[in-house]
Amino acid sequence: MEVTEMKKERRKGSFAGFIFLKAIPLLIVLAAVAYTTVYTLSVKNKVNEWQKKVESVDETTALPQEEWQLIRDKAFLNARLAMAANDSLGLTLNLQDSVVQLETKGVVLRQVKFSEAEIPNFFRSFSPSLYVKTFSKPFKISEFGGTIVKEPITVKKAPKDSIEAARTKTEIDTSKVEFVEWHMLLNKSFVISFVQSDRDFDKMDKTVLNYRYDRYKTTLTNNVKDMLHMKVPVYVPQITLYIPKSEAKSFYRALSKKGEVVIRL
Repeated sequence: MEVTEMKKERRKGSFAGFIFLKAIPLLIVLAAVAYTTVYTLSVKNKVNEWQKKVESVDETTALPQEEWQLIRDKAFLNARLAMAANDSLGLTLNLQDSVVQLETKGVVLRQVKFSEAEIPNFFRSFSPSLYVKTFSKPFKISEFGGTIVKEPITVKKAPKDSIEAARTKTEIDTSKVEFVEWHMLLNKSFVISFVQSDRDFDKMDKTVLNYRYDRYKTTLTNNVKDMLHMKVPVYVPQITLYIPKSEAKSFYRALSKKGEVVIRL
């Protein structure tokens, strides 16, 4: 009996070892390979989808640097001219000169240089005609989201007289910890994300984690559903810029959904 029991225990141990040491790691590797493959196909599908917007799809992106410079500069100027016709504040992202600026009617109101940006290779696949068609006009803002309140509102009771007004003090809460990070969806096609450049991870509290969770939960869920139904997920390109905290906050609160965005790659 003891020998039989020992054999059973060994079988259980070997089966458990197979599951945890071989089967599960293998499934994780296969899932990672599958996701990477599907992600690559998703990017290619998005490139083809955007390329169909122009008639000539046989253009080469291997132009001399000087010609590409002129194409981008002309598209940038045309987009800024178009944005100047809008009464709302607009945002200009000059990724070549590492400049972000808030402007209205062509007049620059606020400007900041950034030292770090994440730009996906997706945009490097653009042909000249696709680049001109895409970036020669301002982008419309479809959605906002961030870790801070966009339009803070403070309700105060008006004092009855000057004596009561003198007694009333407005105290600023300096103990509040906040990490500024926000994004906007443009033309329902791609995302521009801003993160404070002084990345103090001690300030990444529950608000930041909830914001990031809410942002990526829907995307991840839809991607998994598409993969389970043997479909290629929809790829949404994202450009991430790192700018000072104060500027990230002021730009976020200054822009409205009526505002427009001009981009120069």
